[in-house]
Amino acid sequence: MTMTQRRRRGAALTANPTQGVRIERSGELRQTAAGRVALPLAVAHNGARLGEGDLVMTYDDASSLYADLGRLLATATPTAADGSES
Repeated sequence: MTMTQRRRRGAALTANPTQGVRIERSGELRQTAAGRVALPLAVAHNGARLGEGDLVMTYDDASSLYADLGRLLATATPTAADGSES
């Protein structure tokens, strides 16, 4: 079930890490042997870790993500001190 399907069924997204599917950063960014950017991620469901993988991006994709994050952070309202709100 996708997050869109869950929203249609009335399930709310929460900041509680023990509820639902979570994909979180799990390590430091690194450069691959092919010169791409790898962002390590971990997947959990209801608090149980299911696995890890890398989001591998080209330089252009990583640059676009960086610009998008910058725009979002420039207009975002800070949340909890630990930054756990999703």
